[in-house]
Amino acid sequence: MKTIINSTIKLLFRSPGFWFFLFFTPIVSTLILKTEQTNLSAYELSSAEGSSRIIEVEKEEDKVAYYGGKGRYVIKVYDAAGSDLSEYTLKKLTESGAFLICRVKVSPMTKEALDTRLDADTDGDRMGAVMYLDKNFDAEAVAGTVKDGLKVFITSDDARKELFENELKMILGQIRNAAKMAGDKDIAQVLGEMNKNLPVKSVETVAGKDSPVLTNEQVDKRTMVGYAFAILTLGFVFGGVFVAQTVINEQKDMVLTRIRLTKLSEAKYFTAKLLSGGIVSMMLTLVMGGCTFLIPSERLAVERPVFLLMVFCLGLIFSSLSLLLGILLGNVMSANIAAFTVWSLSSMLAGLYFPLDDTTDTVKMISYLMPQKWFLDITELLMTGDNKGYIMLVCVTAAYLVVVLSLGSVGIKFKNHE
Repeated sequence: MKTIINSTIKLLFRSPGFWFFLFFTPIVSTLILKTEQTNLSAYELSSAEGSSRIIEVEKEEDKVAYYGGKGRYVIKVYDAAGSDLSEYTLKKLTESGAFLICRVKVSPMTKEALDTRLDADTDGDRMGAVMYLDKNFDAEAVAGTVKDGLKVFITSDDARKELFENELKMILGQIRNAAKMAGDKDIAQVLGEMNKNLPVKSVETVAGKDSPVLTNEQVDKRTMVGYAFAILTLGFVFGGVFVAQTVINEQKDMVLTRIRLTKLSEAKYFTAKLLSGGIVSMMLTLVMGGCTFLIPSERLAVERPVFLLMVFCLGLIFSSLSLLLGILLGNVMSANIAAFTVWSLSSMLAGLYFPLDDTTDTVKMISYLMPQKWFLDITELLMTGDNKGYIMLVCVTAAYLVVVLSLGSVGIKFKNHE
């Protein structure tokens, strides 16, 4: 077996494609993890924290329609005031639970510039209303005569526009009353004291209660880890295919027949190939381990050794799966097509590219057949400090390896007409 493993690894080292995937996928995954992407959690704003969070939009032309998937009334805000009172107004709107505030921090805009942005938003985006807060907002809100400091444009026929208008009037009334009571005090401080006497809203999530609750920052990190898993899976899948190609070539060149003459059983031969696939997974994990030192530790969702352990276990599953698929197909081209199909479909159905929360129950059931889905769930558990994630990691890896090896052994015997 040792001789077979050594010869397999030597053949892999002679393949340019093997070296390409060995370094390409870890490097691309590292670039993904280094990317400082925020607001990915906007797709999962169902938690209590998410329901009262203002979404910060970087550019004026960025679309806010993508954030409206949870049924709330989307309001795009151009905030040129940047004051405590404007912040208070927007936060009070979000606290009602009915509105989703997407804010763009801008410089004071002329009427022509505002009209241009309004036309672009109406034609190319989708939201319930557009708000513009000018630098005069504080003075006008305190005086109770809001005119140029706040402008509201209703851009849809949603019936909740009346609720929005009433909520906004109530908030402006609170600011006006606080200004009368403030005297020498800061108005924002008075507003805070007034709100302490109001009933506290408690939000409890019923659906998905057994799932760990992540902060928005943790959701962002988990999403980036999912993208990295998708790229790394590509490397593991084709790593197994390269090992399978050695088996296919050895069968064609009668090498396998000569090996049988040495009284080495087929079980030991394929075990040696599976161990070769494990070595390939270890090599790719080591390259990824070196690349992770280029990533700030706070960008990783979990500790670096734990992350690399997850990468290695995921590699064992997919390298063995693609190896057995290649052996059963018995053709290099078919093996490559099967590997790409397995990678693309499994990554998509596991929810690595986009969340599957709003899909049908059938799609969700299929999703849990994909290894990456389980590894994302393990990531969530470890991020929240739940040690059950380690047990789950071992059990999931062992379960998939047993299933793959069992189906593979039956398939190989069927192929050989045994």
